[in-house]
Amino acid sequence: MRRRKRTASGHLAGARCLPKSCGKHRLCLCAQQSRQTLLSMDMQDGLGKGSMLVDSFGRRMETLRLSVTDRCNFRCRYCMPPEGLPWIPTARYISFDQIETVARAFLELGGSKLRVTGGEPLLRPGIEDLVQRLSRLPGLHSLGITTNGSMLKAKAKDLWDAGLRSMNISFDSLNPCKFEWISLSNSFAAVWDGLHEALRLGFKIKINTVVLKGITEREVVDLVELATRHHIEIRFIEFMPLCGTGWRPELGFPIQTIREWIEARWSLRAIPRGSAPAQSYHIEGTSARVGFIASLSEPFCDRCSRIRMSADGIIRPCLFSKMGTDIKPYLN
Repeated sequence: MRRRKRTASGHLAGARCLPKSCGKHRLCLCAQQSRQTLLSMDMQDGLGKGSMLVDSFGRRMETLRLSVTDRCNFRCRYCMPPEGLPWIPTARYISFDQIETVARAFLELGGSKLRVTGGEPLLRPGIEDLVQRLSRLPGLHSLGITTNGSMLKAKAKDLWDAGLRSMNISFDSLNPCKFEWISLSNSFAAVWDGLHEALRLGFKIKINTVVLKGITEREVVDLVELATRHHIEIRFIEFMPLCGTGWRPELGFPIQTIREWIEARWSLRAIPRGSAPAQSYHIEGTSARVGFIASLSEPFCDRCSRIRMSADGIIRPCLFSKMGTDIKPYLN
């Protein structure tokens, strides 16, 4: 791949659009301050076939994460302060029509995966309608949602009927008291019931667990056993600083140690990772999987294939990026 020249400050020069005429919805990837990769949108006529969305570091963007709300009914200690955060006014949320427009453009440009996120996405009224719209888009290979599961028992059937087949459920402890301490919510029973309703309906489920030192690390084996009983994937996520809550290294627990504990009990067979955030393994003798996401100790930025759009229409290239591009002017 041709390397781009850098300015005296070390920034990549210019912007890169592939192809030059990407059509009605042209998403241009450009490098700006601090080598952040940002997106801008430009409307043109005529979509070029075989187009591909590639950032200035040569990474192909395969997944678009669509946040439909920044609000959450949990206050997980690793995610936000107990008092919450400055919420985006709901009047600034982009509409489902606008979300569908962006998703369609992303798929036309060679993307293939969409994930609906939050906050807690099931708090957004009418979320089933959006899921149905997205599930019918041409070029879509995978549609998923990430949820804390607290509203899932009531909504799982409607989501299934809308075309959703895959979901990630955040579930940090099998102990109701620890669950409440972590989430500052007494929703353990609701999440447990929601998980089993989703299993009953046949959803492909991944459980996401943030392991906290001195609190939940001894539940690792029990969580893997849960996955083997229900033929699902359990993913252990390394504790990392989010949302300005401050870095508390004393809560971090090494992913490598978790992997060693599991390998002492089960034989694991690696699954080719590709651009996935988790290194996943088949658990031999079962139909379950276990995955490890070590964003800090084993960063995978060079393989990242995801971009994100916030509930108010800001495109960001990274979970940790403070920079973004507002695409609402191009949608109104």
